[in-house]
Amino acid sequence: MRILIVLCIVLAAALVFAIVKIVLLRRGFDELTADIEDQVEGRTQVPVTLTTTDLHAVKAAETINRELDNLQKERNEYLDGNRKVAEAVTGISHDIRTPLTAINSYLDLMADEEDEELKAQYLERIKSRTLSLSELADELFKYSTSADPSNYLVQKNTDESDPIDICRVMEECILSFYAAFKKKGIEPEIVLPEHPVLIRCDAKSANRIFENIISNALKYAEGSLYISLDDSACAVFSNPAPELTPVSAAKLFDRYYTVHEGSASTGLGFSIARELIGKNGGTIESELKDGVLSIIVRFNLARMSRES
Repeated sequence: MRILIVLCIVLAAALVFAIVKIVLLRRGFDELTADIEDQVEGRTQVPVTLTTTDLHAVKAAETINRELDNLQKERNEYLDGNRKVAEAVTGISHDIRTPLTAINSYLDLMADEEDEELKAQYLERIKSRTLSLSELADELFKYSTSADPSNYLVQKNTDESDPIDICRVMEECILSFYAAFKKKGIEPEIVLPEHPVLIRCDAKSANRIFENIISNALKYAEGSLYISLDDSACAVFSNPAPELTPVSAAKLFDRYYTVHEGSASTGLGFSIARELIGKNGGTIESELKDGVLSIIVRFNLARMSRES
């Protein structure tokens, strides 16, 4: 009889132990399910944890954590790729606006111009800007087939590139904005050296830097614009900016920052200029003094050999 009682007690204890273990396992797998859902939906990146010490459950949790970690890495790569795509497309769209604006300005001038010689000059400049659009379209194609969209702004190594005359690049860029200056009633004051200033920089990059700076000046400049270049390859663009403060002037190179909220400006011009000048070994900065904004660009002078 005693043996039967002892056996019943042992069986009851075993049953209680089994029930407790089952309850703990169920709780552990409920926690596992909740943690997996949070991980998959991106609400948390905390590894899956279990209150149970069951070896099989712990091993399953370790396997799941490893796979979730791989999934998170793939998600981050995907999001980073999307960000690069968005930035590159936005940059290309911004660059397309500049030649389109110039073309529209020349077309407006041609509509009111009676001098056939001037019309011919305007037409030649329209052809030049159309060629720029064609080159941008080629860049867009190269970008769309590139494994890394962030390469959109990357140009060839300036140490290997041939020296360019930055004075000539600036002259041609200013000339391309002739119609836009005339339309807005701005007669820029221009001070350039009378001799070549050779630098190490990709020519397209230098032109885009100048275009972005001048485009921005045209949006906000009222009546006057000062442009200069010296023998040290330091370019300065100055225009009155009474609405700017030292704080806002310091933010001009931040991506998507605009002086006027809700304006049509994307805030990308200065940001792209900074990226391009940085990739070509130069610097760009802003200076606000007595209500006048100056954008200062410094290029690297070409070191010529004695034979050259």
